[in-house]
Amino acid sequence: MIWYKNNDSNIVVSTRIRLARNIEGTPFPGALKDKTEVTKKIKDAVLSSNSTLAGDFDFIDLDETPQDEKERLREEHLISPEMAEGSGHSVMINRDRTMSIMLMEEDHIRLQIIESGNCLEEAYKTASRVDDVIEESISYAFDEEFGYLTACPTNAGTGLRASVMLHLPALTMTDNIGRILSSVNNMGIAVRGLYGEGTRAYGNLYQVSNQVTMGLSEEEIIEKLNNIVKQIVEAEQKTRTALMEKNESYLRNKIMRSYGLLKYAYTMESSEARELLSDVILGQNMGILERGRLSPLECMVNVTPSFIGGSDPVERDIKRAKYLNDNV
Repeated sequence: MIWYKNNDSNIVVSTRIRLARNIEGTPFPGALKDKTEVTKKIKDAVLSSNSTLAGDFDFIDLDETPQDEKERLREEHLISPEMAEGSGHSVMINRDRTMSIMLMEEDHIRLQIIESGNCLEEAYKTASRVDDVIEESISYAFDEEFGYLTACPTNAGTGLRASVMLHLPALTMTDNIGRILSSVNNMGIAVRGLYGEGTRAYGNLYQVSNQVTMGLSEEEIIEKLNNIVKQIVEAEQKTRTALMEKNESYLRNKIMRSYGLLKYAYTMESSEARELLSDVILGQNMGILERGRLSPLECMVNVTPSFIGGSDPVERDIKRAKYLNDNV
């Protein structure tokens, strides 16, 4: 099931594995005048294969997809922000929406697995199996010294980006997040906002991922990321405990005020909704609040403009508030 549905994860929200691949002897997408032939070649390698993959994927030409639907795919993290805005892109998505194969983004293929909770090893094994199926029909651009060749040199080598999405409200609330981010950056780990590089940590959600793709094996990259995620989770847990011990009234008041606004506000902007929902997630994880009709994380995705719908901002804010009133 898609990562945000019925997701009551505590701190570790989701896991993502992404493999960047290119076809041997073919210019990278940025230098391709016509992407149609290459797209068809990759599409056929998946949909016409003899594996179980063939019947499990839907092909979506993003040039023929309405903008609001592309935005929804972006909110679900099934395509990148660049693919939602650009042209010449397409994507194959499996039926349970845990896997997407993005075509003609920065590289010919961006194979992605995204699941709820912390499951880096399992997700990588799944990605590797699918990668092997594609490689039965396609020769990848590969060099004995540099590994898999990619449009951006920072992805070369394994071509692997492993990331874990973390909910870190206590570290953010106590202004300790900067120290944590600085520390892990020095260890070759990047911490970014909800939608990756250059984005904010909306709702106190952070993506923690490897920066180094060359010089380490896939297993070493995952092991290193797992160890650092464990340290960040421990820091968040300790900070939550300290908040309850030293300033319980402040914490309970903040959480209950946020819950009250979500339950009874008449209008609500999406940015405010996400910050308030972050407090509710924290409240539920700490036993201060009971679970609502839907998980706050699911609400956080469903209150974005692309899901709420409508062209008038005021109308959207009213619909968003009503949705939250009914579901939190």
